[in-house]
Amino acid sequence: MQVGEEWIYRLRESAPSERVRILGIQPKKTSARVDVEFVADGRRENVPGSRLRRLWAEVDAYDALMAKWARIEFELTDAEDGAASEVFDNLIPAAVATCEWSPVRHATAVHDRSTLERLLDADLDAVLDGVPSFDLDGIMMVSPEGTLRIAEVMCARRPADVLAWVLAEEAEIRDKCKRGSPTRDLSGHERTTSPECEYEWYLKSDKPRHELLRQWCGHRAVTFHERLTAAEAEVRRLDILVARLIDSARVKGDGTFADIMEEEHNKERITPDKVRPIPDRPLSPQEIPVREVPVRRRWGY
Repeated sequence: MQVGEEWIYRLRESAPSERVRILGIQPKKTSARVDVEFVADGRRENVPGSRLRRLWAEVDAYDALMAKWARIEFELTDAEDGAASEVFDNLIPAAVATCEWSPVRHATAVHDRSTLERLLDADLDAVLDGVPSFDLDGIMMVSPEGTLRIAEVMCARRPADVLAWVLAEEAEIRDKCKRGSPTRDLSGHERTTSPECEYEWYLKSDKPRHELLRQWCGHRAVTFHERLTAAEAEVRRLDILVARLIDSARVKGDGTFADIMEEEHNKERITPDKVRPIPDRPLSPQEIPVREVPVRRRWGY
């Protein structure tokens, strides 16, 4: 900025552009305050430098760009906001696509379209059918509505990963709802929140986000994951119970029976490689092992 230049002034991103002339600049540590004169009515104000967007000569191009941003604006709920952010942070690399914060919150910038389509296992045009977007210097900018669609398809593509971190977070929250959580107040002193406050925050913020993530994963994926988790927990419970019974038998002096049961329990354990039907290569005659079966000799032959 230079004194005497004319710039575009906008009170907010969505406000109309106004023509101002710079009268003075007061630099600050991280920004600046600027004395300006509004050309239309002659009033003078001291304004933050961030409200001056570009030189007035570029007003047509700037207004056209802001009109494109306004066209893709779409407001998300807090649950949608949190769920979409979590999916992008955990499953979509920043080099492929990112959620933007300004001027439209949660618009998606698609940097690598082909990689994103490979991650989604879907055509991006089909996913974003009817969603407004525009090209910004070679980068596809997508409405927040499209951000939700991308997050939903990503959850359906990788439900196990999503449900795993949801369950891990719920386990942590469950502990907080029992004992509270250590934190610091505004003065820096350590304190512990109450279980009631943690549960209230869970109902208000975490639960809607978790349920939305589960909805995106699909009923079948959620049911399968919950049944698998329950089965693994039941196997662990029975494994501990068997170990206790074997130890009890050994303590009571029946060591032979305990050893046999322990060996059988470990040897006949059902594992994924035993359940999965893996087709084997047919053996050639010379590879077939020879089994010698002893028989009683019959006299006279």
